[in-house]
Amino acid sequence: MIRFINCVRRRADISSEQFRQFWSDPKFDAIIDRVVEYTGATGHAKNLTLMVDANVLMRERRAFGEPFDGVLEYWWEDAARLNAVLNSPQCDVLMKSMLDFQRQFVDLDKSCAFFTEAQE
Repeated sequence: MIRFINCVRRRADISSEQFRQFWSDPKFDAIIDRVVEYTGATGHAKNLTLMVDANVLMRERRAFGEPFDGVLEYWWEDAARLNAVLNSPQCDVLMKSMLDFQRQFVDLDKSCAFFTEAQE
């Protein structure tokens, strides 16, 4: 299984509450749904980092840096089909709409995205 992981940090001028409003916006969900449908993803997850003492304690104990504010994940069974889709002009348009929306609340320079292979 191939997974795409997008770990995002909020822009410095956006509060955590504002970030969460953008993250929960139905417009964002609609873009995610279009990505899932167009790419043939077999699933996805959209997660927010919990604002709890346990996260602070974990960072202190393990000397971690600041956590990401959110993580967006998609997964696929067929890497060949995904490759074909990713190289299409339609995918470029879809990814541009995702980036345009995310620029409103995500610090793209401090965020990261990558593909993984699930070891199940």
